[in-house]
Amino acid sequence: MQKHQYKKLTFEFPAEEYIYLKLACAKQGVTMKDFVTSAVMKSIEEYEDELDKIALSEVTDEDRENAIPWEQVEKKLGWDKLK
Repeated sequence: MQKHQYKKLTFEFPAEEYIYLKLACAKQGVTMKDFVTSAVMKSIEEYEDELDKIALSEVTDEDRENAIPWEQVEKKLGWDKLK
């Protein structure tokens, strides 16, 4: 089993909001580290989803016509043999 590697983050958090952070963690029974990690990862995923939506909205009809079906991609990469 591979251990996770971590990087330490240090940042200032508004004092008037800190109590709400502590309360949210206590209510959910999680550490601040886990709560903040989860919140940051959720925010990153939502940001990436928005970028994907923008990229997909820029796909033209010509792009769609020239697209290769996923099954062909799997076959070209040899992934179909992994199933």
